[in-house]
Amino acid sequence: MFTIDAYIPARVIFGAGRLKELGSVSLPGKKALICVTQDGLMEKLGIQKRVTDLLKENGTEYVVFDRVQPNPTQSGVMDAAALAEKENCDFVIGLGGGSSVDTAKATAIMMKNPGILWDYAQTGTGKNLPVSCAAPIVTISTTCGTGTETDPYCVITNEETKEKLDFAMDQIFPALSVIDPELMCSLPHKLTLYQGFDALFHLAECYITNEHQNHLVDLYAVDGIKMVAHNLPLAAKDGNNLEARTCMCYAADILAGYTQAMCSTTSHHIIAQTIGGQFPAIVHGESLLMIAESYYKKVKHLRPALLDELGEVCGVRRDSKDPGQGFVTALKQLMDVTGVRELYSMTDEGITEADFQTIADVTVDNTGIAFEKYEITKADIIQILEESYR
Repeated sequence: MFTIDAYIPARVIFGAGRLKELGSVSLPGKKALICVTQDGLMEKLGIQKRVTDLLKENGTEYVVFDRVQPNPTQSGVMDAAALAEKENCDFVIGLGGGSSVDTAKATAIMMKNPGILWDYAQTGTGKNLPVSCAAPIVTISTTCGTGTETDPYCVITNEETKEKLDFAMDQIFPALSVIDPELMCSLPHKLTLYQGFDALFHLAECYITNEHQNHLVDLYAVDGIKMVAHNLPLAAKDGNNLEARTCMCYAADILAGYTQAMCSTTSHHIIAQTIGGQFPAIVHGESLLMIAESYYKKVKHLRPALLDELGEVCGVRRDSKDPGQGFVTALKQLMDVTGVRELYSMTDEGITEADFQTIADVTVDNTGIAFEKYEITKADIIQILEESYR
């Protein structure tokens, strides 16, 4: 017997060339605040103009907020919300990667609720006040990794406290997500890998925390992991491989998003987010990769059967003499074939061994280990960081 518990209300328009449907699809408002990153990349690539032209075609007004940071901040969200209020925007569009979409989601909260964003943060120093509602959200993705297009989460950093926290609530499910794999072909090699591994970890972590309880999580996670394992090396080798890009978008933005909507990730993500909060220049996928091998070696004995099952999904046979090693081996193989280890190191990003205690303290004391299946202590986190350090 199995059970299913699901609530995923986001409408999805998925497929190559489908961005053009933005010009005719029913939108959830009359005037949009469009959130894009401060580097101007969407404008340089011509994607921003395509979107605004389609909005005009649809009879929708817009204003652009172009100050989204790579690790979105509370102050940036408050600035975006102030602009939305000034310009009388009634919905928000996240155009770009996870940073733009997360900013849009958090801005949607503040367009409908008083105070500051951290009043509604549910962990750390947040006040955990109830969110009555949020402005409607539309996402237009140019990356595939976060799953935010179909899940009820956003991740924002408080610059003052250096907390990088999840906001989790049904009110920030997107009303509409447009996922056009053609837009991903411009994604740089490094970000293709960082985003791809982020998707892999979303799927694997949800599979672990689910423990076969929700049948849909298992189905989506297994299918998604197979797609990432096969298609990430292809997309990294040739960014214009539209079939590989399409499969990665499906795995990351649909399947991983759906699993996250029904299940939580593990302490792997919490530790990585803490690293990103302490060192804002580090991309999320990079922080996950920094600790991945050491993390799974550390925890494999706690859920060996599940990790061996994940290994088998990737084509690695289980070893009865080393329970749980299956996924660790599969992960190493995927990192080897993509060459991703060459792209990052803690020392290159300015992390020193003196930072390990702070990372462990913030992870456990401020953020909280949002994973009830097994306990990760501060000593465990420090050991993982030590073994990952290079």
